Amino acid sequence: MNSMNIIVANSVGIDRDGYHMVHVPSRWSLGIKNFTNCGYYPWQLAYTSSLLKRETNHYVKFMDGVLHGWDFETYFTHASTEKPDWLIMESSTRTIREDLRLATALKEAFGTQLIFTGQHPMAHPEEILKVADYVCIGEYEFTVLDLIQGKNPKKLAGVYPNTRGSLIDINALPFPEDDDVRRIDYHEPNCRYKQIQMYASRGCPRRCNFCAAATLYYDELNWRPRNVASVVEEIRTLHEKYPEMEGVFFDEEVHNIKRSFNISLAKAIRSAGLDHLKYEAMCEYASLDEEALEEMVSAGYYKIRFGIETGSDKVAEKMTLGKKHDLNKLRTMVKFGKSIGMLIYGTISIGGLGSSREEDQKTVDLVYEMASKGWLDEVQVSINTPQPGTDFYNSCKEESLLPTSTNWEGFDGNGQVVVRYPHYPAEAIQANFKKALSAFDFGKEKAQSCAFSNNAKSSFSVIPDGASVLVLRSVRNWMIRLILENLNKEANVDLLGQNVSAKDLEDLQGLNQIYSYGSGFFSAESIPTDLIENLRNQRYDFILVPVANNHLQGFQNVLEVAKMILPEDILYVYPEGCLQPVSDLPVAI
Repeated sequence: MNSMNIIVANSVGIDRDGYHMVHVPSRWSLGIKNFTNCGYYPWQLAYTSSLLKRETNHYVKFMDGVLHGWDFETYFTHASTEKPDWLIMESSTRTIREDLRLATALKEAFGTQLIFTGQHPMAHPEEILKVADYVCIGEYEFTVLDLIQGKNPKKLAGVYPNTRGSLIDINALPFPEDDDVRRIDYHEPNCRYKQIQMYASRGCPRRCNFCAAATLYYDELNWRPRNVASVVEEIRTLHEKYPEMEGVFFDEEVHNIKRSFNISLAKAIRSAGLDHLKYEAMCEYASLDEEALEEMVSAGYYKIRFGIETGSDKVAEKMTLGKKHDLNKLRTMVKFGKSIGMLIYGTISIGGLGSSREEDQKTVDLVYEMASKGWLDEVQVSINTPQPGTDFYNSCKEESLLPTSTNWEGFDGNGQVVVRYPHYPAEAIQANFKKALSAFDFGKEKAQSCAFSNNAKSSFSVIPDGASVLVLRSVRNWMIRLILENLNKEANVDLLGQNVSAKDLEDLQGLNQIYSYGSGFFSAESIPTDLIENLRNQRYDFILVPVANNHLQGFQNVLEVAKMILPEDILYVYPEGCLQPVSDLPVAI
């Protein structure tokens, strides 16, 4: 077979409306205005790339438009240099419009054959086949390899319209792609340390109705761990390649289904001398085990994440959470985890099947309870979005709860509502979404107030009486409130933030002026030039840049804005209430 040029491609990074994509293959992707500080490693696509490189002699190039923030034109320019014979692309509902646009352009320019896979293509293969040559369904790594090796697609399981193939042996895969991209460049801003995303298992024994992985990638209950020795060897290999690496984020569906696996892995990490690194993992609280947690802490695990999902038993039943939902177990295990020093990150959703104003209020109340007790260190709140192909989506279709005209860009859960409940309008769902975030902020502020103030007493003393200070709203409101409460009462303090956050904080004492720049994340391009000029004219002594992690990844955009304002000094503020100066200030232009 002649050598071919193959591009393995993650989605387009910026859509035509200027939204930056956060592509989460097995969950739901979303768009962020101006900038995103979050980059998920596209793991199954990355395994596909390394598998093709190992098993074929073709030229294989891995490209990630999300990582690099490429819009269609930029992506097309980069891809065109390869003159691809094949394009293999994993896409989602949120990204499908731009991804098909790119694929179509490459096909027209070079006759590129197109293999599409991922959540949306698996859910709507007929739609995608109007452009693509093949759609792969289920776990697709070895199916793609078979297609590239020239096997008959009509006889290949996993190539639509054929049935999906059997679940693969994940231990037969090589380590995922780390040549054409640097895995350490992918960052999840809630990782407190400089951590690389890894995958020690695959699958889940639950079938939550909103989960794309359960229905589209697997469609059967399963959980498969990797060989412990291989996991440890991958950690070692990555640490040798990236000495600056501080830890690992195990971001598979669920890391802790089998306690013996977690205990064995923790002991192997210690035996390998890798317990100085920091580990966190996506877990299930209902499967947490005290002995396993203690072993994990001793191996360097510092944070666990899990889906709380809802505070309502009724909603949990409709979401088909099954054994995953047990609020008594939640409280017991979180309390124990905190007692041994574990940080807790909970994910919740508003507007799921079975929800109402009253039932979602139970979730809001649960968030406040856990945050105010110091049990919940971080939270992720989403509007539960019925991704095509999920049981939730199918239920909504059957009950006529979706709009007749489909705008796929709306299926992202980042403040948008696509379900049309007759008893629970979109405005009420969005209101409860905001209430859940506020509940966390007020609870977290209460829990952190004493410790933050103790650190701030000495740390904030560098800001003298009468200093002019600008605080940038670059983190959750609980931290902004504590910063303002602990600043020198004689300082003159202003705030720069988004329109919505400015409205949320307008009742705070001690603020002279609140400046709003619009919507979305901080970015140099998003701040109006007249606002920058106005802020420069204030001649601030200090700009405070609050940050949520140690390594500062994801906050460079905020620092860039701070430097544009030309203060005398810039200080980072960490969640504990400590300040750190920023050097290398710009020269006025």
